[in-house]
Amino acid sequence: MRPCTSTSSRFLARSCPVNAQATGRNFASSTCSSNAEAESSRAAMSRSVADTSASVTRADREEAFQRRLRQIQAFRRQKEATHIKIPFIPQDEASQPIDTSPTPLRAALSTLMASGAALGGSPKNLNKNYKNYIYGYRSGLAIIDLEKTLPLLRHASAVIRDVVKADGVILFVGTATGMERCMDKAKKRMGDNGFMTNKWIPGLLTNPQSLFGLQPLLKGSNAPDLVVFLNPADVSFGVRECTVRAIPTIAIIDTHLDPRVVTYPIPANGDSLRTVELICGTLSMAGAEGRRMRLREQEALSSRAQKRAAAQDEVREEEEHEEEA
Repeated sequence: MRPCTSTSSRFLARSCPVNAQATGRNFASSTCSSNAEAESSRAAMSRSVADTSASVTRADREEAFQRRLRQIQAFRRQKEATHIKIPFIPQDEASQPIDTSPTPLRAALSTLMASGAALGGSPKNLNKNYKNYIYGYRSGLAIIDLEKTLPLLRHASAVIRDVVKADGVILFVGTATGMERCMDKAKKRMGDNGFMTNKWIPGLLTNPQSLFGLQPLLKGSNAPDLVVFLNPADVSFGVRECTVRAIPTIAIIDTHLDPRVVTYPIPANGDSLRTVELICGTLSMAGAEGRRMRLREQEALSSRAQKRAAAQDEVREEEEHEEEA
């Protein structure tokens, strides 16, 4: 018998020499070849399965990495698109409690905000000269910066206080529905220094003789010293008449109006009746304060005059006694 010369045959001969010698059987060359081919196919199959599992594992890892990378990129884009303003707190002040106690400034701003004074109109109707008083835009509305409204309101209040203190006349003008009540309260607070009207007649200031005749002028009636317009958009001719007569004006200016048409503009929501009542009440209380100041000064002057007169009477009596003596 010719021995197997192939590598598989030699491998089989080496792996099973004892069994072959113990049984005394002779393996044919065809049997050796088939066994060798089966062993080689099983080895190749095991290697292919190992390679396939390794490739699948690498693919899964690559897919998981790409998925995680996409999630991170989406999170970064979302974070960049979201504008979050976090105040910077120094390290030495981080342990200190934040002061949330109410102050006059915070209370005034909160009151204006609660009345709806910050809500403007549509950005499409925004006046180009009004941009300095705009805080931003939200939900299709222009938001008025109340931190700029408050100083202008205080300035207008100081003007009214000084005018009333000097015994001037203030005229409140409001033609919209619901404004008559707040103007009536303002008139009562200011006494004989406050007047109101809910209807502006054209020519009221520029042509008064044709409306009232000459008798009011002969009696000493004259134009007001200051005019407050609560809805200037509806009485624009009244604002023009005040400009012609050089009468200073105070007005609540909404976002679609030009703040330069009046002397002392107050940027606020003119469509809100609560805002109008708040501003009108603030101005009238300033006028009432000016009236009290004037009355106190008059009382002080009268008391000083009485003391001076009493001192003069005493001196005169002493002189008379000396003459009699």
